[in-house]
Amino acid sequence: MMMTSALRRAALVCPQGLAIASGGERRTWSQTVDRIARLAGALQEMGVRSGSHVATLALNSPRYFELLLSVWWTGGVVVPLNTRLAWDEIRFILRHSDASLLLSDEHFRSASDHARAEASLAGLRVAVMDDPTYERMLLSPPAADACRALDELAGIFYTGGTTGRPKGVELTHENFAFAAMNMQRDLRHDERTVYLHAAPLFHLADFGIGLGTTLGAGAHSFIAQFSTSVFFERLRTDGVTHLQLVPTMLSMVLDAAERDNSLLAQIRPISYGAAPISQPLLERLLAAFPNARIQQFYGMTECCGACVMLPDDCHSLTAKPQRILAAGQPIVGFEVRIADVGGDQSLPSGGVGEIQMRGPAVMRGYWKDPERTAETLQGGWLRSGDGGRMDEDGFFYVVDRLKDMVISGGENIYCAEVESALATHPGVAACAVIGLPDDHWGERVHAVVVMQEEQVVEQASLDRHIRGLIAGYKVPRSYDLRYTPLPLSAVGKVQKNVLRDQHLSRGSDR
Repeated sequence: MMMTSALRRAALVCPQGLAIASGGERRTWSQTVDRIARLAGALQEMGVRSGSHVATLALNSPRYFELLLSVWWTGGVVVPLNTRLAWDEIRFILRHSDASLLLSDEHFRSASDHARAEASLAGLRVAVMDDPTYERMLLSPPAADACRALDELAGIFYTGGTTGRPKGVELTHENFAFAAMNMQRDLRHDERTVYLHAAPLFHLADFGIGLGTTLGAGAHSFIAQFSTSVFFERLRTDGVTHLQLVPTMLSMVLDAAERDNSLLAQIRPISYGAAPISQPLLERLLAAFPNARIQQFYGMTECCGACVMLPDDCHSLTAKPQRILAAGQPIVGFEVRIADVGGDQSLPSGGVGEIQMRGPAVMRGYWKDPERTAETLQGGWLRSGDGGRMDEDGFFYVVDRLKDMVISGGENIYCAEVESALATHPGVAACAVIGLPDDHWGERVHAVVVMQEEQVVEQASLDRHIRGLIAGYKVPRSYDLRYTPLPLSAVGKVQKNVLRDQHLSRGSDR
């Protein structure tokens, strides 16, 4: 089953059921599938063929949802771009992914203009999906569903790279179909579902749950950019029943001036990820959402979303207290294990090692990177790079990140990317980036910068410099500017644990 067959099924079994219920927009599944087929016809007129790579850069909207699925209807490969990337990062992905077409919304017209003017992207076609353009596309004759094979490439999703460049994760139609079936089953999506896309569609967490909604012939509601005011407006106008939020967003909802408990009572499941929730936050959620099942998902782009789930019965005041700290148990169809340092032997319960997984949703590999693919896919197992342990009941716990990464507000930020950007500043002699606890964001990016001798570097200067190189959310929120060298191990590696301990012992930023 490819995901376009789920569209055709929804139009067959629920033709008058809502597919879009977002603000003032209401469309049935019959209407939506017709629009997707017509958009696919327009894409074919733009040169999109089976196997073409189509990059997208847009905020959440019904239009963006339709465009992504229309690319699959043509047989194309979607390359969704993170909307918070800097132009240098966007240019790299457009070149590296072999995208033949960039579709953007009006919010990213400047990026589209950059792409048109970029000499190295001379073969790239660019289209801004403004109202006139989109309406013209909808007048095109409908295209036939290309019905790609399950083992063919469906998407390249880029994730931050530990070497300073993003990695293109190759995901097949089988990967997406399996992930969608898991989400549809575990979150109980059906024709009564109204799922709110509060997280960005370019994230597999939101995209995968959206595919589960489609598989169940439910309805989709969208928030372009998250705010609590729009959140409660969508609950009120669209009848939202299903939510997926990171813990930071959940806290914002509970603290919102617009909070309406009657609207929260209509929510059936809440899923979250990116970080565990605390016991105090859990207690607040249980009181605020009296009818909701709360579930945590753990996974990664390389396994097309989630592979482990912490079920709702672990999110109760009567559950074992340590359960709320767990990532969960394997989702049906996945095998998960803790492997030793060498990566090829399973450890017994209690042992700490690397979390590894295998199953039908595991990626095909990294685009144009066979060496890194071979390092990550070994012996049929996907090496997550996360350290963890398993208890005697088969619950997995993430105990550390083997990869050098900070999770801030649900976003994965690789320290190497930030360090590479900082190192290009003329006043920087050396630098190291670490994650520090943050009450609001969970973690924040903190940079320790060694300045060149006899130079004074201001934080504002560093901010201005790196904002042109990396996305704004990756820019450090705090700095330690010094002339003293970074602590090094015997083999010359920066001892980030020492830097972290030094900072936490001071108890303040500089």
